[in-house]
Amino acid sequence: NVKSQTIENFKKKQIEKERSVSGINKDLRGVACWLNYALEKEHIKELPKVEKFKEPIRPPKYINEEDWSNIMALDSLSDYWKDVFSLYRTTGMRRSEPINGYIDGHFLIVPAHLSKTKRELEIYLEDWQIDIVKQIHQARDKHLAKGRKMVTFKAKFSKTFKDALIDVGIYERNITKFHCLRDTFAVMRYLETHDLYLVCKELNHTTIKTTEKYAQFSLR
Repeated sequence: NVKSQTIENFKKKQIEKERSVSGINKDLRGVACWLNYALEKEHIKELPKVEKFKEPIRPPKYINEEDWSNIMALDSLSDYWKDVFSLYRTTGMRRSEPINGYIDGHFLIVPAHLSKTKRELEIYLEDWQIDIVKQIHQARDKHLAKGRKMVTFKAKFSKTFKDALIDVGIYERNITKFHCLRDTFAVMRYLETHDLYLVCKELNHTTIKTTEKYAQFSLR
């Protein structure tokens, strides 16, 4: 019963819910994957058209020093979360990387099957950053031991950061989010090094094209 118009109706409803274009496209990719499977198994006779939205290229969302100082001064934010956010801001890691990885000497190793790029990552860390990763792992193991899911553990990071942004008055729907910590690291590193290829390597991007937006960042 799934037709091309079914997909278009779904897209319309998601827009009405004010969901982000990237979030809707993520769902559409899942739908397309499932429909391809259904076609392969001959559950459907033809493939409905799944046309994704054209996503605008958003500039990096940099958290300036004043806003960062305000976040770190929040009484509502525990020292644990302040340390966690500092870890991400100074490494540029994706949210899942310190959660999924393991410590080997001074490196965080993220296995290929748990990496977004599907290749093993080696991320160098300072001693204080290693301590924070270990705290994250302890919190993760405690969370899972209670029968809770990994997805809800990861969601805590985004939710707590969002609450902090709201508390300091800089939250913008679908603009300021946990990924801002990665953007902030990338902008700072590019301004320090003026080496786009180095930033690309440190962010573990698969292509320099993804990193180019940081070179176009407005100094103002």
